[in-house]
Amino acid sequence: MGELKSLYIHVPFCQGKCHYCSFYSLAGHEDYIDSWLDALDIEAARYYRDSKIALRTLYVGGGTPSVLSLTQWQKLIHIITKYFSLDELQEATSEANPNSLTHDLIKFLEANYFTRLSLGVQSLNDSELRTLGRLHDSRLALNAMELVRASRLTLSCDLIFAVPGQTLRTWADSLKKVIEVAEHVSTYQLTLEPETPLASKYDNEDLNESGYKFYRYAQYYLPLKNFTQYEISNFAPEKKECLHNLAYWSHDEVIALGPSAVSYINNERIKNPSSLQEYFYLAKNNFPDELLPHERLTPHERAIELAILKLRTKWGINRSDLLPEVERIISQLPEDLFIITPERIALSKRGMRLGNSIWSEIIDL
Repeated sequence: MGELKSLYIHVPFCQGKCHYCSFYSLAGHEDYIDSWLDALDIEAARYYRDSKIALRTLYVGGGTPSVLSLTQWQKLIHIITKYFSLDELQEATSEANPNSLTHDLIKFLEANYFTRLSLGVQSLNDSELRTLGRLHDSRLALNAMELVRASRLTLSCDLIFAVPGQTLRTWADSLKKVIEVAEHVSTYQLTLEPETPLASKYDNEDLNESGYKFYRYAQYYLPLKNFTQYEISNFAPEKKECLHNLAYWSHDEVIALGPSAVSYINNERIKNPSSLQEYFYLAKNNFPDELLPHERLTPHERAIELAILKLRTKWGINRSDLLPEVERIISQLPEDLFIITPERIALSKRGMRLGNSIWSEIIDL
């Protein structure tokens, strides 16, 4: 079956659109889910040749996958197993929101290959959740976390910092409560895209300035609780890292299905349209290659991307894989941003805090 690959499936449906969300998703369009599944079946068939592609990781994201009914989940699993082999699957994750996660869905996921659940907690402070436009409160989030803890699934939780009105005390409280239950934490600074409701009320520059102290606190507190920062935004105990995300940061091949999904195969990036109707049009025409944008990376572009992606992780990049011009840029930056050995270069904690500034020095080489 060849080298193991990763599969990402984008579920473009939500019960409601959060005030900060710029991902492609549709609120209140559940009537389209069955049509989306039919289109997904046609797209997945493109990757079936003489045998099924063997998967190492599977990730169902969105949107909100937990808005699918169990019948729709059964159809999704049928599509996956029809075209892909899960015999060597090492990890399978589904995202969910507290307001749509049910005991029945958890039981279904447990019985159908899934090993992890990524829960969109975002905060355990009700005022912050209202600011973000979330459909759940802290009580519902805590209840959902407990549901997952009582199962065989590993729990990962997303949290957002630099929320307007957030204090270091409320941030510390959210972190403390989450790691009492979760085995993986993803922390994201609130960044406002122009088309989002919060962008008309707040300024990204102000949020960026306030975000530094929250991120630095997470870097201090989580390692004390045995949550290692293994990537810019991600913390987990040893051997609890998300294998699917590591595939992206290692430039491994990822097949991505669904509207707005981006595949990386044979050094090519293939992006689906961020429109459900355009996606349906492609499905009616069996996803012709000429209608899908293909971006082939040159060896130089791939080396630059690999440096940026691997430097996001605690392992960094092997110096033998590093372009001389990238190493020259690194040598001109402050030494305390990096951990440098004869074999590898990685970011220090301070380097991770200033990652965007470092990428900006490298990306245009």
